[in-house]
Amino acid sequence: KLLNDGLITKTEYSVRRNQLIDELTGTSLTTLAASQYKRRRGSSASDNVSNVPAIIPKPPPDFINFPAEKSIKYTYDLKTRTWTQQEVNLKLDTVPFSRGSLRVVYHMEMEETDKDKDREVVPGEAKNRFVAKISMNPSDNKNTKVYFRDVETQTIAKYYAEKFNQYHPPKKVDFIKACVLELIQREGNPIVGVEKFIPGPYRKHNSNYGYVSDEERNTPQAFSHFSWEASDHTLLVCDIQGVGDLYTDPQIHHISGEGFGKGNLGMAGISKFLQKHRCNAICRYLKLPQLGNKVSDIGTIPTTRLMALNNIQIVTMVQQAGAQLHSQTAVLPVLKRQVVVDSTKEHTRCSRCSIL
Repeated sequence: KLLNDGLITKTEYSVRRNQLIDELTGTSLTTLAASQYKRRRGSSASDNVSNVPAIIPKPPPDFINFPAEKSIKYTYDLKTRTWTQQEVNLKLDTVPFSRGSLRVVYHMEMEETDKDKDREVVPGEAKNRFVAKISMNPSDNKNTKVYFRDVETQTIAKYYAEKFNQYHPPKKVDFIKACVLELIQREGNPIVGVEKFIPGPYRKHNSNYGYVSDEERNTPQAFSHFSWEASDHTLLVCDIQGVGDLYTDPQIHHISGEGFGKGNLGMAGISKFLQKHRCNAICRYLKLPQLGNKVSDIGTIPTTRLMALNNIQIVTMVQQAGAQLHSQTAVLPVLKRQVVVDSTKEHTRCSRCSIL
């Protein structure tokens, strides 16, 4: 029907059909179809994205008839700078529902651990509903550290958000807690990045190189400015995007230009933000050094003009994320059948990730 209605191309229809065959039969036609698609459309030395399946926007499916699979979940602790792991069960959709500039995104259902059940519930989140993000760059399929570095970056951004909220701005901000999954019942044990599924309109507020949304909301712009001042001019949290003021996929620029992945543009990215930024009422409330000729009083305004404290405190508890980012192919290997997993082994520490 999507093909007949002109919503997808014949190539996308072929890829989608093969994905359904993969799911029902356990065969592996998807990767072949995607590679044929690449050959038909041509490629060049600068073409780093391939094997991208058709995107079909849709809400989370009913996972009742989806096959369950075991996976290893890796979580990061910023205080101890360590990764821990445990086995979890999940169900993963076969078709991505969205894509960004770097990743395709799949709906996923995953059982929550006891630790997850004890945490504070994020407004709007659906129980056991997650998204799995997979890189579209096939040249990065040999080094999975990208996923671990992305989680470290998002965890650091979340830490800065907590510090921002301590000054009681008009609106609090947060970053979705992210983790990494190793799909141990699929060929090659692919790695994916995972976070909670949050329904609602998704907005991008700024980028890693000076872009500012036409809306130019005060809160996300002030948060980026805050991160620069709170880090004592060593880093900037940008590429702010998400649902409301619940953000995801941030980029961190560091003055050294090292760590935090390929999107870390160092002082070039920082300077671009500082040139473009116009301080607003929240910047003024936090007593941040003024950028721009005049403070804008449009948009969200604090109830008091200035906070009671003399200035914000410098955040020192930060460790750079790894220097190099790489990733997996966007096409997921199909779920293996009749795989026996030894559940008697106790997993408490990821020795492989501790050296990343």
